[in-house]
Amino acid sequence: MNETFLLKIDMLTKVGFLDTGAPLYLDLIVSFLALLPFIIIFAILSAAKGSLRTHKFIQTLFFFLTLLTLTIFSYFIHYQDGFTLLLQKNIIDSTQVNILLFIHITIAFITLILWMFTLIYALQDRRRRALPGVYSGSHRKSGKRVFLGIFLTSLSSIGIYWMLFMA
Repeated sequence: MNETFLLKIDMLTKVGFLDTGAPLYLDLIVSFLALLPFIIIFAILSAAKGSLRTHKFIQTLFFFLTLLTLTIFSYFIHYQDGFTLLLQKNIIDSTQVNILLFIHITIAFITLILWMFTLIYALQDRRRRALPGVYSGSHRKSGKRVFLGIFLTSLSSIGIYWMLFMA
């Protein structure tokens, strides 16, 4: 591989900016996830005010940014640090962390699938000129479920981060 690329990757594994001893990539990811519910609220409010383009843009952009964040996280966990290494660095019982991690992964996975289908159906309904319109109520319900999932994923990721680096 290119040495510059490897050097940049190495920099991401150094201590981050939240002063917890966590690697930079985890500080970036937990910050992204902590801010995500607020960004999604802004997108929802944009739709409520009639700015559907803004709503669509933000939802699509942050869905793909979330996928990118998940990819980066997976790379570092599987090929750099490893989750067991992170567990060895903290004093919390690994069973508690693993339970919260299981809950977090389950909610995050379901949320991503729901979010993806909400986006796909919204695009299809928009092309058929049924959104806004016939399917607005259904889209709102789906959006509320996705938001709840994003909120719970955000909370659980902050909880895992706290257990691993702040407790």
